[in-house]
Amino acid sequence: MQPLLNAATVTCPAGSVVTGGGIDLPGSTGSLTNDVYESYPRSQTTWQVTFNNKASISGSYSVYAVCLPVTPAP
Repeated sequence: MQPLLNAATVTCPAGSVVTGGGIDLPGSTGSLTNDVYESYPRSQTTWQVTFNNKASISGSYSVYAVCLPVTPAP
């Protein structure tokens, strides 16, 4: 049986590039059991995360990207 995957993508604001990212899961409360499968830059401006909640308990998560403004060359 394949796990039910959750996926989310975050996009940086215009004029910036992604330099990192990740996911904040409420697993520290002990109610959710999560497996993060992927966390990577999908493009120069987006961060992608794919994970599974094995506990089948509702919860929330936050996917984030670290973005830096691009300075045009003179």
